[in-house]
Amino acid sequence: MWIFRGLTFLVLLFALVYFFVTNSGQVVDLNFFGHQFLQLSIYWVVAVCFMVGFATSFLLAALREFRFQRTIAQLKKEVATKDREIHDLRTLPLRETKGSNSSTLNAKAEGSD
Repeated sequence: MWIFRGLTFLVLLFALVYFFVTNSGQVVDLNFFGHQFLQLSIYWVVAVCFMVGFATSFLLAALREFRFQRTIAQLKKEVATKDREIHDLRTLPLRETKGSNSSTLNAKAEGSD
């Protein structure tokens, strides 16, 4: 798998270098929210756009990951609470009610030992 990732990286790097070399003479005029940037090299425009897109994607992915981690922590706390409740219910002593046959059953069970 590492060979595939390495080859993919090299192909993308080669394509990027080829793009920059072939367009090194290209210049553009950029109007960005009322600010004029004249005679910008096109590879600077592409590189800055890539970095802005990468930063935005990273920020959104990090926010999503933090939300997932918070949800996981809340669910783990809930599971721990439910496990404690189940443990407490399993170790809860049985109560005898008045007028029931449970006292005679308990007496028979104690006598049979």
